[in-house]
Amino acid sequence: MSKGIGIVQTQYGKLSGVEVSSGQYEGITYFKGVPYAKAPVGALRWRPPVDHEGWEGVREAVNYAPAETQKRISGLAFEPYSSDFYYMGNPSCSEDCLYLNITTGASSADERRPVYMWFHGGGLADGYSYEIAFDPSELARKGIVVVSVGQRLNIFGYLALPQLSAEQGGKSGNYGFMDEIKALDWVYKNIAAFGGDPENITIGGQSGGTMKTGALAASPYNKGRIKRVINQSSLCWRRSFPTLEQAEQICMKYLEFMGIDPHASMDQLRAIPALDLLKEPDVQGPPIPSMMIYDGDYVPYLDMMRSVDLYAGNCDYLCGSNYGESSMTRGFVIGAKDSTKLADVQAAAKANLEDLYTEYDFEAVSGLTEANADHRSRWLASLGINGMGGIAEFTSFGALRARTHPKSRTFSYLFSHVTPTRPEDKDTPRDGSKLLAWHSSELWYTFASLREGVPPARPWTKLDFELADLISSYWANFMKTGDPNGEGLPLWPESRENLGWMELGDQPVGHEGIDGKLGELIYKNFEKKMEEKK
Repeated sequence: MSKGIGIVQTQYGKLSGVEVSSGQYEGITYFKGVPYAKAPVGALRWRPPVDHEGWEGVREAVNYAPAETQKRISGLAFEPYSSDFYYMGNPSCSEDCLYLNITTGASSADERRPVYMWFHGGGLADGYSYEIAFDPSELARKGIVVVSVGQRLNIFGYLALPQLSAEQGGKSGNYGFMDEIKALDWVYKNIAAFGGDPENITIGGQSGGTMKTGALAASPYNKGRIKRVINQSSLCWRRSFPTLEQAEQICMKYLEFMGIDPHASMDQLRAIPALDLLKEPDVQGPPIPSMMIYDGDYVPYLDMMRSVDLYAGNCDYLCGSNYGESSMTRGFVIGAKDSTKLADVQAAAKANLEDLYTEYDFEAVSGLTEANADHRSRWLASLGINGMGGIAEFTSFGALRARTHPKSRTFSYLFSHVTPTRPEDKDTPRDGSKLLAWHSSELWYTFASLREGVPPARPWTKLDFELADLISSYWANFMKTGDPNGEGLPLWPESRENLGWMELGDQPVGHEGIDGKLGELIYKNFEKKMEEKK
């Protein structure tokens, strides 16, 4: 019989969790709602996080803490998200949200297992750390200590105002980012008690979570404690940040829109009830402040591409996106989209490629026809034909890192498996032929969190379970060694001068090199866009 880790001694007190005593996950212990800082409420609203005061006796970490304050969880009250991720309803929300969830299969503090710190998506505006697609059980079974992080979001995490800057030494905002740093400090100092290795920490995130992980990996405040990074559905390599002055103006305009005096004292602003600071999700107007800010300190660069040490050059990277997120006519795609016509695709390509359209004879090399225009154009966009995102960016990132930091490894992927749907989903927003490999769908596979009946709307097949086991093994291997490859797994080429990448489809296939004239066009356009950005 496998034994769980039992009561754990942290620097702040003892913790007991929920231990699985039988079945597939026997011996795994879940510690839920572990505080890593004081509640950022009252006078601590819009201030850097403060160390938790600790507790006496044994604290029972058996229930999740409230989600971060927001008006509608993840802002995705539409398909496929409502049925896939939020079918059970939403948790309660609170400003008291600085908690970790730790899952470990270790039975002693001496095991030194790899650690995976997970930062959820939802932009920097919403979402929460224990959504069902993030079920850590399988990764824990494969030897990883999984930590999911709650942190301040939206206006509570990213408000910048002149009076707030005056109060705090000339800068404000980035409180949610400071929470990430505080969580990393807590994990580094305490994770050994859970059987984790503080010298082998991988940070990972998806969608908005890649902004959190990208900025954390590149910030001097990580103090070299991050060994690896996993970015799913965005690399954030070419991300730029607003200046403090720009952010202050954005936040002041938002407060004015909400009928709040933007020049009010901080005591007055801190006294406003939390939900009164958030506009309703469907109300038109300026977005809720949710942006990291170039403050010259926590975020010491205006542009990730020009950050110190080439965007966390000392870290191994695993990064990729999904076939279904990109479009040549609409840019980034969330959810289903109407079919795209050939003429529209060609017009978009002409505008984007400019002289390269004729030089490389796009109409001949693209493989586009009237019949396949929708799916084929989205495939081309996933490869990076637009000169932004996609395989061209990921593999070029790896090639650059191979030249500048040859000991740091990069692995790129395109997730192309289409999740199964029911017959009644045809011609609805859940139609797989419209969604393809939709934004966030890979989470069921990277965490291997899919289950029979979870979610009820998905008729999972044997292939789905096999693919989830395979992909989650890639992820676990990368956390352990910096290389996703392992016994029995199809070879995943590294992204170096060979421009290697992996298609994670029904049958995963590795790719290397530039594929013919179409490949030349894709990389030529990417290089052109990079030069324009410089």
